[in-house]
Amino acid sequence: MAPVSILVFLGLIFVSYICAAVDAETHQRQVVCYPRLGCFSIQPPLNNTDVLPMNPSYIDTKFHLFTDYHERTPKTISENDLNSHKRTGFRPDLDTVFIIHGFLQNGRVEWMVHMAMELLRKKPQNVILVDWGNGSGFPYNQATANTRVVGEEIAALITSLNRMFGTTNSKYHLIGHSLGAHIAGYAGSRLPELGRITGLDPAQPNFANFDIQIRLDQSDAVFVDAIHTDGSDYDTISGYGMMLPVGHMDFYPNGGSNQPGCPRQSFMNIITEEYEDGTSRTGNIISCSHSRSISLFMESINTPCPFASFQCSRTRDFLAGNCFDCGGLPCPTIGYNAIKYRARGKFYLATRSSVPFCGHQYLIRLELGNFNQPLYGTLRLKFLTTSGISDWIIFSGLNRPFISGQTRSAMLVELSKLGGIQQAQLEFREQSSYFSWSYNRGIVIRKITITTAETDKSVYFCGDQLRMTSRRPAGLHRPQYTSDC
Repeated sequence: MAPVSILVFLGLIFVSYICAAVDAETHQRQVVCYPRLGCFSIQPPLNNTDVLPMNPSYIDTKFHLFTDYHERTPKTISENDLNSHKRTGFRPDLDTVFIIHGFLQNGRVEWMVHMAMELLRKKPQNVILVDWGNGSGFPYNQATANTRVVGEEIAALITSLNRMFGTTNSKYHLIGHSLGAHIAGYAGSRLPELGRITGLDPAQPNFANFDIQIRLDQSDAVFVDAIHTDGSDYDTISGYGMMLPVGHMDFYPNGGSNQPGCPRQSFMNIITEEYEDGTSRTGNIISCSHSRSISLFMESINTPCPFASFQCSRTRDFLAGNCFDCGGLPCPTIGYNAIKYRARGKFYLATRSSVPFCGHQYLIRLELGNFNQPLYGTLRLKFLTTSGISDWIIFSGLNRPFISGQTRSAMLVELSKLGGIQQAQLEFREQSSYFSWSYNRGIVIRKITITTAETDKSVYFCGDQLRMTSRRPAGLHRPQYTSDC
């Protein structure tokens, strides 16, 4: 028995040694250290990816500086250049904005240059485009991991600028789209009292439901604002953005997902689009809602349009008209000027479906009366006013039928304020069916309400049990200012 026991004992020692070696190797693969930037771990709670960041020399983060609106070729700056601000062109007397791209992009994409020009048109400032294109490509997990290195690179450059020119963290504003929003968060976590971070639809995959240390949050700067535009459930062709509030002010245009003018596409529709129109157009369709955050912020920089938003807890309350009271104060605006307001929380607004996106917002509520059976189709509605005719508002009953006693809500956004409301004009188109029969069909209108969001004042039209049958327009001609019908 003794020899057997010794062999078993030696075997156990050997197995333990192998396991210890494997554990050590595994641990080594969970931490990587780079000179100048420090160590990066994928051990909990930093385990939102299964890969470590790539070498900074491969990612090769570059910084391109614009200081003049008329300048079209930026200067590339690095920590090594900071001994001469004349050579870099950096102006320490001005505020500084960093713009950070996301997945599959680089620092030369059109929107980044366009945003830089809009910022410089607003006022003199340093605008730095962050190019981490070498590290932003496939696979997504690796790009996610690389964001931590890029965040450290930004923090290192700002620290060097402070040391060389006497600037302070409070003079810096980081603007990041998608993965770039979390890069800004990583940089901010290393820079006490950083002035501002703006997250443009912060990325959801690999960040939602993970520890707060691995994503943008309001502790990363003195003021953090975010615009959420693609926050539906992630399904590979949509839902790239995060619905979770991450800042002091979180804005949810059109509910925060599926933006107007961005059709909801199925996977097969995407494949067909790519075959017919090419990869570039397909990419624009897939990222349409995700990229809308960029367009909204860019437009907000110099537009005279109010871009008003309303503090609210959820989309349902916003569409019920429960959130239009701004307490007698100016309603906060989305985007560039958000920092001017003291309000904190979640804010909702509606936008147009194309440029310019900003407009005057009106809530339209359609209340149906009693009718016999559910009907499928669409109801179109527009208003005749003293200043002209409004755009059409479309209530869809194609997937969800119109039923007796139902209330529907929609937002109308007009470039110009509507004048006095005089008429409501309606048109119903029933979806034809082999089982349709004509006797006593049609939907019944009980009441239509139009509320001006900015003033919270309403005009009402009583339907008087108007029955709308398919393709027979009708109108309501007696506006009133009391809700009784």
